[in-house]
Amino acid sequence: MGERWRAVLKIGLPLGLAALLVLALWMGILHRAPPVQTTTRMLMGTLVSISTWGMTQGSSDRAVQRAFAEMDRIEEAMSWHRPTSEVSRINQVSRETWIPISAELGQLVQRGLVVSTQSGGAFSIGLEPLTTLWGFSTERVVTQPPAAEALRDWLQGYPSTDAIVLREGEDHAFQIYLKNRRVGLDLGSIGKGHAIDQAIAVLRQEGVTDAVVDAGGDLRILGSKGGVPWRIGLQDPRQPDQVVAVSLLKGDMAMATSGDYERFFIYEGRRYHHIMDPTTAAPAQSGLSSVSVQAANSTTANSLATAIFVLGPEKGLALLAHFPGSEVLMITEAGQPIRSPGFIGEWLDKPQP
Repeated sequence: MGERWRAVLKIGLPLGLAALLVLALWMGILHRAPPVQTTTRMLMGTLVSISTWGMTQGSSDRAVQRAFAEMDRIEEAMSWHRPTSEVSRINQVSRETWIPISAELGQLVQRGLVVSTQSGGAFSIGLEPLTTLWGFSTERVVTQPPAAEALRDWLQGYPSTDAIVLREGEDHAFQIYLKNRRVGLDLGSIGKGHAIDQAIAVLRQEGVTDAVVDAGGDLRILGSKGGVPWRIGLQDPRQPDQVVAVSLLKGDMAMATSGDYERFFIYEGRRYHHIMDPTTAAPAQSGLSSVSVQAANSTTANSLATAIFVLGPEKGLALLAHFPGSEVLMITEAGQPIRSPGFIGEWLDKPQP
């Protein structure tokens, strides 16, 4: 409070009563301040949190429940882990066959194929058989790489071009074609982003103007916290309990992170993680341990983070030129940051707990 207001209180009221009045006013402001309300669930193999600001409990609950229901619908339709999903149905059909698919899946595959083309094949949505071979897609604990012969067999049979072909008819109906049995849809590197975007769309429909949808570190924000940006911390790839960078984000934007610390095992002194390089049939060895991409939506951020992790720093920065408005922060295996000029965030010289 300003000096003038304090002076009025001193002149007009006894000191003790003035202090009580100031305290009551301050407590009233705190009581009226709309809190952040957060709900967390397990979806898509990770913890998903939806936070809103400035809403009544009832309005927030209704909006958040609808957003979660939408994300669950997408997982049910697009996860190859779900035996009844549309993606599972496609993977079970004989290859070299045109298969009708839904418009939603067709549009998502279309976006994935664009990133695949622009990245020269470093990004792929057709690696389900390879992911299964490595075992990262299962709940069992993986302790060593697959047999070298099995990896060579997959690599020799995987079509480097036209592994997945999509066509759209005049009636805007989509059909998909998988080249051979080395190819199978795995939308893990783009589907989570799509689910986040759809959750944001539902929140908007419910009148939410300030929110964050966070799915295991991949997130999209709306608005702010009463004009204050949302504070997003980036995890240290080698010390998960510490934060190495902080981004203060507001408005409408997304950020997604891919790293070699999410799912991995150590075998004979070497780290093996879940981000596959289609050109080697093995975890990407690009010299990076973490890649965070900021973009207009989560679908773009999610797919670019994976593609850049596989490509490495130089080719990764070149890829951004094809996606205007997208920015990146890469962390090398030595712990050094490499960032594009427009990335919003402060690198911390001393990591914070």
